[in-house]
Amino acid sequence: MGLKIKWNDDRVRGATTALLLIGRDRLSRGETADLIQASLAVYRQDPVGYKQDKATWAGVEELGPLTNPLHVAYYQKLLLAVERIVQKMVEGKRQFNSLAELDNFLIFTLGRVH
Repeated sequence: MGLKIKWNDDRVRGATTALLLIGRDRLSRGETADLIQASLAVYRQDPVGYKQDKATWAGVEELGPLTNPLHVAYYQKLLLAVERIVQKMVEGKRQFNSLAELDNFLIFTLGRVH
């Protein structure tokens, strides 16, 4: 039996939270290329390091270290997009067969946010 990741699984919320927090950190350093994909890659490669960093970062809703107005606007759009996508997953009872499938879904759907 394959791995099933349901819409209400902690791994979905964990991935979306990680991509937002790591993405915000990357934006604050001016690292904007492939932000969603790069953020998820960092999360998957070092989940322990992410948890340590997460303990020191501001909450997801806060703008934290962002000072560039373009980065602030992008992050705010990303926050709204993540909320909408999670809501659609819940309403549609979306399931994923693997973490890679979940990540690819997030990369595809959030990669269009500008």
